[in-house]
Amino acid sequence: MNLRRLFLVVLFAALLAGIAVSASACSKAANAASDDTSTTDAGLTPSGDIDGTVGETINVGNAVISCRTLDATFNPVAPAQRMVEQTPTAPNRDESFYQAYVKVENTGTTPLRVDPEDFACAVGNSVVGVEQTWSGPIARSLLKNSSLEVLVTFRAKAGYQPVLLYSPSWYDGTIRIRAAGTSTTTSTTGG
Repeated sequence: MNLRRLFLVVLFAALLAGIAVSASACSKAANAASDDTSTTDAGLTPSGDIDGTVGETINVGNAVISCRTLDATFNPVAPAQRMVEQTPTAPNRDESFYQAYVKVENTGTTPLRVDPEDFACAVGNSVVGVEQTWSGPIARSLLKNSSLEVLVTFRAKAGYQPVLLYSPSWYDGTIRIRAAGTSTTTSTTGG
């Protein structure tokens, strides 16, 4: 019986030593991980509103954004992968579609989330969200040196010059993109 008791004491001591070593290793790994984050670009948080034009490259922190086109159309192009698989519908009689091709590239080490839902379009006095059946692909996270081309489509009253608005979660501000040669005057109303 004493031999059995001695065996249990030794086993219990070894178990406690293993737990102590494991806790020490976890603590060192946590400290090393927190030290590593100081060398990444996660602490850089760009902010403020930015104005750009179609065809221009916009650098925002570790993102490079370019809008190839921003046009009104009655026959929009469907993306290869839509956000939802519902059947797209045509615009109403006084409406038009406004479409933009946007490329977002991540040049930093922190992943960037690109979501078509982060885009909106200012048309006349209204701001409209994306038409999911005509926009895509679905949201993705970009690793360093990767990019994603997004086709975003909006339905709004016809006859206006659209302004693309981009407010991603990783940026504290709005990126406004206008067609080349359009006015950048903004107005505010009191309320």
